[in-house]
Amino acid sequence: MSTSSRFRVLFGAAALCLSFIGANGVAAQTVKVGMVVGISGPGADIGESMVRGADLYLALHGKDLPSGVKVELIKRDDGSNPDRTKRLAQELVVRDKVQLLTGVTLSPQALTIAPVSTEAKIPTLIMNATTGSLTRNSPYFVRFSYANWQMAYTMGAWAAKHDIKSAYTLVADYAAGHDMEAGFKRGFEDNGGSIIGSDRTPMGTTDYLPAMARIKSAAPKSLFVFTLSGAPSIATMKAFRDSGLQAAGVQLLSTAQNVSDQQLPQTGPASLGMINSAVYIATDPRPSSKQFLTAFKAAYGQNAFPDLPAVAAWNSMEAVFGIIKKHGPNFTSDQAMDVLKNWKSPNTPAGPIAIDPVTRDIVHEVSLAKIQKVGEQYENVAFDVVKDVKDPWKAVNPEK
Repeated sequence: MSTSSRFRVLFGAAALCLSFIGANGVAAQTVKVGMVVGISGPGADIGESMVRGADLYLALHGKDLPSGVKVELIKRDDGSNPDRTKRLAQELVVRDKVQLLTGVTLSPQALTIAPVSTEAKIPTLIMNATTGSLTRNSPYFVRFSYANWQMAYTMGAWAAKHDIKSAYTLVADYAAGHDMEAGFKRGFEDNGGSIIGSDRTPMGTTDYLPAMARIKSAAPKSLFVFTLSGAPSIATMKAFRDSGLQAAGVQLLSTAQNVSDQQLPQTGPASLGMINSAVYIATDPRPSSKQFLTAFKAAYGQNAFPDLPAVAAWNSMEAVFGIIKKHGPNFTSDQAMDVLKNWKSPNTPAGPIAIDPVTRDIVHEVSLAKIQKVGEQYENVAFDVVKDVKDPWKAVNPEK
């Protein structure tokens, strides 16, 4: 889909459902929420998912707000460019007078927003940026996605405990990739595994065959990968197959966002057998997950599948509504932060979540899943779960 088409669909389709008049016939009191997100550039697939998840929540739950109150989600495309992210966040705060900020596609963008959020005392609900240290960069950051080590450390620990004793790591060369590499390595080595090689690739590359050749020469028992979703992750899976690593029996390990349910038809047999750690799987049988999947497909098409950013966006908007329901539309920053830091929701599309009031990071279940062929489709099938997972990075790196 072209960038202009994305804007028409994502930034325009929700306008009618977000503009309503109170029951008494006067204009509704509006809570402005600024959403800075990459709909173009690296991470555009992630940005699209976040917009869809947020818009869907607003469309379905606008009626749940107090009478005469509405939420206006003011979206700005930063092209996944950190300098642009900061400028847009400043404009949203100063010119548009938003009460909350949200969105944020990648960790470098979140770092530029931190001083804006802190200086203006604007609570910021992070829908995707996942580097462990981020919430320490501003006391007004609250993460509703996940921290990298929650899935990477869990994946490494599981692998080492299940007779996978050597691994090679292949990650995108940016903050989140480095974080994933370190988290997997720590979990793997803490439980007796050995890392025999590591490789970092440019963020947006789709040429992974040279890296796969180096990995093949190292002859690991497993390969842990983390690349950007969309074209890079699809190319990673295909290079893994085309290089002969899959046929050689190397166990592919990852985290769920590396091959989302939406991408499984494109990766097909190339990702078959991949074991990953996940905080959300589209085929989750829980009623809350089934209802979300049904609503998502009704809104965006029967071939559309929600992924982690869509769920994080949905959960973030639920928390925004929680602030308004408790304190009304004229809440203060302190009142919003009190709600966000103590937020709990037992029936999200990903199951129960909570925010750790000390770290302002999410606590959730982490499933272990394997990509299998189910009928004519490829699905991520969960086979184990670790409950109440906090960010291991913060335990390993206590604040000084």
